[in-house]
Amino acid sequence: MRLLTLTNLYPPQHLGGFGVALERLTAAMARRGWQCRVLSTDQAYLGPCGGDQAVMRQLRLLGTYQNGIQHHPPGPELDGLRRHNHTTLAAILQEWRPDACLLGNLDLLGLEPLQQLMAAGVPTVQHVGFLSPPFPRPLLPSGPYRMATASAEVARELRRHGFATEADAVVHPPLDLSYLDPCVPSRCPAPALQIGFSGLLMPSKGPQVLLDAAHVLLERRLPFELVFAGKPFTPGFDLELKQAAHRYGLDPCVRWLGFAQPEQLPDLYQQWDVLVFPSLYPEAFGMVVAEAMACACVPISSGVGGAFEVITHGTNGLLVPPGDPQALADVLTACIHDRTKLQRLGRRAQNDSRRLYAPARSAQRLETLFQQLMQRPVAGPALF
Repeated sequence: MRLLTLTNLYPPQHLGGFGVALERLTAAMARRGWQCRVLSTDQAYLGPCGGDQAVMRQLRLLGTYQNGIQHHPPGPELDGLRRHNHTTLAAILQEWRPDACLLGNLDLLGLEPLQQLMAAGVPTVQHVGFLSPPFPRPLLPSGPYRMATASAEVARELRRHGFATEADAVVHPPLDLSYLDPCVPSRCPAPALQIGFSGLLMPSKGPQVLLDAAHVLLERRLPFELVFAGKPFTPGFDLELKQAAHRYGLDPCVRWLGFAQPEQLPDLYQQWDVLVFPSLYPEAFGMVVAEAMACACVPISSGVGGAFEVITHGTNGLLVPPGDPQALADVLTACIHDRTKLQRLGRRAQNDSRRLYAPARSAQRLETLFQQLMQRPVAGPALF
């Protein structure tokens, strides 16, 4: 069976966890015997594109992600980009004839690729990894199409916007077990609590809340070290954070690593005692939380959105109210004072994450959705 993965950005060029999730789902399907190809774009400003010949970077974005999302204005240039993308996908559909399509993020691509897939009768599952629908409800296509959601929280949001979703359509973003040790050995706790943040540096992710909490720890004269691993999405926001850290007197306690590749993150998670995920607004899933847990790193999260599904408070992680640095500081203080409990939480987190977010589990669910689509009558409705 031939599977075409189509999305706007594909690793190593990506802006966050969604592109990585598509890559891992594609790899997991390949391990189940599917012949996989990827159709995406080449965005040089996001770094080298890699040399995987199965990844075809022939599409063109209808805009850019440089300095935020910018759309091409209407005109001949935009029309030319759309014609190029239509011709490119048409050639692949005709020459390679995929049996199914795993559709990702169509931002800056438009709905035309989905419309082409439906016109060609290609069973298509779109993995929705954001809390907003990929398109308005009236544009739901007629054809062999359905959505798979990254979490039950995403499914709830889709239902709120009028889309029909089912519990079996949740396909969690999987871990990449190739980067993980089979078993993370127990380590002797360092004198200072090792605190980490991993993700895009942007206000909605809440790194400023973590800095405020670190300031409270400093005033309490508690031992800790704080590491930020991530690049700014909002221009200049990283400079604002560094200036705030300097004002707080946190420079000796804080390190700024910049962007870390996915394969580098497990080493970081194994060095940290806790990962703080202080998002202010609901997240679709929180892949970094699951990844840190798989390395026995205890997540401390605001628990908004899909992250709430990953963490069971007091069992495999800890939850705090969003936007409350004092509450976060209190939880971090408790972690400093009870390292035995912290290690117990870490062991449970590792077991839960590796069981629930194994690639084979997600691939099996995705394959089931494709099989259901393939069994439908060609003229069947798009609702499910």
